[in-house]
Formats: sequence, structure tokens, C-alpha cells
Amino acid sequence: MDLQFASTGNASTASTPSIQARQWPYYCLSIILSYPILTAFLRNQRIRNTKKAFLYNTRASFARMTDEDAYKIQLDVSQYEFPFIFQKALQFALFRTYGIPTISKLLVATSQLSDVATASKRYADTAVLIREFMSHRPSDPRTLEAIARMNYIHSMYQKSGAITNEDLLFTLSLFALEPLRWIQRYEWRELEEFEKCAVGTFWKSIGDAMGIDYHRLRSSKEGWADGLQWLDDVEEWSNRYEEDHMVPNIDNHKTANETVSILLWGVPDTLRPVGERFVSAVMDDRLRAAMM
Repeated sequence: MDLQFASTGNASTASTPSIQARQWPYYCLSIILSYPILTAFLRNQRIRNTKKAFLYNTRASFARMTDEDAYKIQLDVSQYEFPFIFQKALQFALFRTYGIPTISKLLVATSQLSDVATASKRYADTAVLIREFMSHRPSDPRTLEAIARMNYIHSMYQKSGAITNEDLLFTLSLFALEPLRWIQRYEWRELEEFEKCAVGTFWKSIGDAMGIDYHRLRSSKEGWADGLQWLDDVEEWSNRYEEDHMVPNIDNHKTANETVSILLWGVPDTLRPVGERFVSAVMDDRLRAAMM
């Protein structure tokens, strides 16, 4: 009897791992199925919490959006909601400016972003300045110092006429517009209207701090009710400016080549042709033609 009981007990114990092994696929399947559900819940919970925190629920309420609130909302979008796409969109915004000959001509003349010896430093310097005023509150000394530094660098070329107000306004417009376009094109949702308003409010405040003249925009005389109206106006002007000024030029090509090399610095040499094709693929026809 004892031997029979022991035998039965050993058989039961031995079968336990076998049962657990058969259950593993079900555990894995449950996790796989639960992940998108949990992700969707948390993503929507975040946007609901943001709406509750700022209470910009109507178009009329957008008029009272402060620079501080705009900064916080955009920070949430750029660092938590869509960090990868937002960063790539800003990089592409800078790249897109090189399709304007007046901008690329200056960069070639000063060897900035057109010479292998200086391109990476110039690109890094630009990224640092932008990151400073995007990552810190509008009143933070680091934000103020970054904008002051940027204005100082630009002032030397503005005095000589090498940088025009239109060049600055076009560049500003792309930093505001490209993240919205990339998020709409590649992400799981579009931005909410109050988030777009925050982007417009934020970048208008940066333009104000840079002393950019908005007289070319449709509503410049009467002013803008909110950041969303400014964003619509600057998009309309930016598209028109591109149609007139984004044309093929050898300086565009030189600047684009060095910038693409920077964007692909971590890509193995064997995969660089693929990376270059990818960069070309995300360009629209006008930009691709302008880069020759």
C-alpha cells in the first residue's frame, strides 16, 4: 500500500510541470492580447487627465491660454505622448529649411552645415538651443539665455541682410508645423485642438522673443484670438512662401548632403543607401526637387 501511494504521488508531482508547460502559451497569449488594451486605456487616460488639468474645452477658452500652459501642454506631447516622432519632425523641420536658397547660401558661405568639419557641431549647437527653450519654463533663466544666445548669433547676419525676416519666419513656421504633420501622418491619433493651440501659442511666443515681424500673416493687423488662429495663418503663409522660394539650387544640395550624413551617423555603411532612400521617401516632391 505504501509503495502504491508513493508511486501515485510521484506521478502526480511529475505531471505538474507538464501541465504548467502546456499553460505557458495561454499566459503569453493573454499578455499579448492585454497589452494593446492596456496601452489604449493608459493613452486615453493621459489625454483625459490633460484636459481636466487645463480645461481648454472650447474654442473660446483657447483665448486665455498662457505661454506657461502652452509650454506644459507641448512638453507633454513632445516628451510623453509622441517623443520619437516629435524629435524626428523637428530634425526634419530644420532639414526642410535648406530647400530655401537664401538660407542654404548663408550656411554654405559660412561653412555651417555644408562642410564636414563644422556640420556636426553646428547641428548639435542648434539642437541644444532648441532643447533648452522647449524643455524649460518660459521664465526659466536657461530658456532666456538660450533665446538670447540665438538672437545674438542671428543679429550679426541680420544687420548685413544675410538673414531676412522671411527666413526667420519660415524657419519658425516649420518648427511649429512639422510636428503636427508628422503626428497626423505617423502616430496613433491626431493632436487635439487645444494641443494644436498650445503649439501655436508656444512658437508665437518664441517668435515674439526673437523679434520676428508677422506683418506678412493674414490677421497681423487685427491680431490673433488664440494660438490656433496664428497657426492657421502661419501655415497659409508658409505654404505660399515655399511655392515661391523653394527651388533647386546647388547650395541646397551641399547643405542637404552633410545634414543627411549627420542624420545617418549611426547607420552601418552597408545600410546607408537604404537610409538615404528613406530620407528621400519622407520628402515631398517640391523639397526633393529643391535638394536636386
